[in-house]
Amino acid sequence: MTKYELSARASKEFRELYLDGIEKFGLRQADRYLDELIHRFELLADNPFMGRKAESIAPTARRQNIRVILFSMNERSVT
Repeated sequence: MTKYELSARASKEFRELYLDGIEKFGLRQADRYLDELIHRFELLADNPFMGRKAESIAPTARRQNIRVILFSMNERSVT
C-alpha cells in the first residue's frame, strides 16, 4: 500500500467531520463514514490517477468527489 498522509488542516476537518457525524447521526454511522473515508484515502494512495485533475487549485492537485478529497502526489507519497 502506498503511503498517504493528511495535512494539518485536513486532519482537523476530518476530526470535526467525525464529531459532527456522531452528534447528528450517532456513533455507529459516524464510524461507518470514517471507515469509508479511510478506505477512499487508501484507494487513492494506491490509484492516484483515479482522481480528476484540479489544476485550478494547485498544479498537482487532484480531487475525488465523495465529499471533496483534494490531494497531490509525488514519487514517494500521496498528500
